[in-house]
Amino acid sequence: MLREKKCDVAVHYIMACCGGFIGAYAILSRMEVFGSAQTANLIELVCDILGRNPKEIMIRICALLIYVGAMILSVVLEKTTSWNLKYPAIVFDLTAVTAVGFVPGTTNPIIALYPVFFATAFQWCVFKGANGYVSSTIFSTNNLKQTVISATDYLMSAHDEEGREKKAEKALFFGGTILSFHAGVAVSYLLWLHYGIHASWFCVVPLVFGGVLVAAGDGIFSGSKERKAEAGEIGIR
Repeated sequence: MLREKKCDVAVHYIMACCGGFIGAYAILSRMEVFGSAQTANLIELVCDILGRNPKEIMIRICALLIYVGAMILSVVLEKTTSWNLKYPAIVFDLTAVTAVGFVPGTTNPIIALYPVFFATAFQWCVFKGANGYVSSTIFSTNNLKQTVISATDYLMSAHDEEGREKKAEKALFFGGTILSFHAGVAVSYLLWLHYGIHASWFCVVPLVFGGVLVAAGDGIFSGSKERKAEAGEIGIR
């Protein structure tokens, strides 16, 4: 149980790093379109509707449907299967970062990011946080809010006040998430300078590492040892 908890926090930070990487890649490589959220897309959609731009309207509605579809799929799978959805989430991310690296730079940026819209929406629904905290791994606004509020609350609390250490722990957790996210942003930027649209492929490395940690948390790598131990206990009995 302790190993699983430690792995959950590590996986959370790795996925936040991947979220920062993918978000920065989308902005840098696809005309400043943030492929991890829908706020800007919905604002632009309303403007396109008022400006009567049918082509852009359809492109943005498709992006919205893809994003929403990923959310629906995550709920359906959670309700109808016993799968650990972290595995398909990582597979979707791997597929997306691989696919977008092949899309020409001349492609409409929204269309080019369709795989990212799907993968990040699914990631958001599956990687919900760790250590008892709800925290997004694909954007930073709420993580920033929780860090600032918790840190301020900690500093304003009396040294002997009950729960003070918990506030510090919360601030450190959310602060760590922000640092992980923006470490991914920094790496993405440096790789984009050298590899352009193909920089997305480098995100495969942390995603695979994250998948390995998820498997470790599930006890997959220690499963054979545990089975041998159980078999030994049965033999003794």
